Amino acid sequence: MVQQLVHKQFSNQTLRIMTAACLIPAVVAVIWLGSPYFDIFIIAASFMLLHEWSRMSLGTSTNPFPYLICFLTLGLIYLDFSAKKYLQYMMLSLGLFIIPHIAQKRTIKDFIFHIIGTLYISASVYLIIYFVHEGLTLYFLWILTVVWASDSGAYFAGKNIGGPKLAPRVSPNKTWSGFIGGIVASMIVGSCLGCYLQDLYITWWQMAAVSFYLSLMSHLGDLLESIVKRYFNVKDSGGILPGHGGLLDRLDSTLLASFAAGLLLVLGI
Repeated sequence: MVQQLVHKQFSNQTLRIMTAACLIPAVVAVIWLGSPYFDIFIIAASFMLLHEWSRMSLGTSTNPFPYLICFLTLGLIYLDFSAKKYLQYMMLSLGLFIIPHIAQKRTIKDFIFHIIGTLYISASVYLIIYFVHEGLTLYFLWILTVVWASDSGAYFAGKNIGGPKLAPRVSPNKTWSGFIGGIVASMIVGSCLGCYLQDLYITWWQMAAVSFYLSLMSHLGDLLESIVKRYFNVKDSGGILPGHGGLLDRLDSTLLASFAAGLLLVLGI
């Protein structure tokens, strides 16, 4: 009821700006404070993400197994699991999970779909915590600024320029102008702030190229969630963030961009 009154009083664009203005300083502050505040914040966010994902993909958020899978993944950081022990626990959890799933007459396809989403969220959260624990706090902040610039550039370019649709069957509101606007904004912001927020990439063209790559992943993450929401026939993953929907709606770009950034580190690029 309160949310409906808020939406009546403010436009969706105003709500997005107000929510971002409140959240961004808080998120930057928590990241800057580091452990244990950052860890508590991110772990709480991960369980909220799994809550939304479970409710969307399973129709219930009370199933304990997605949270257990996330706990096991984060155990690689906090409990010093070996890779062998992690795989053993994971296979045991998946084996136990599938029993009530089949008993409820759910399809194997839905089970696999839900597990992929759970592992994706868990791995992305793991990488975000890994960045900070390994002294890459500024690098993670740079990733966030690139993603925020991409999201903002896409939103305002799409709203004010419009034009041909990017993927009308998946997300009717997304346009090619928004796609290009997001990439341009991310490359400009990434190149300008890269000198101050990270030291992995030295030249401006390296920072611009990685910003371009992260912006592409940001757009892809947004489109992937749109595909998933269309599959499950839901408009938003939740309603906790005015103007944005659920936490998964807000972090869809960040999750894939963080995963993609982690891949660059693994490959040494």
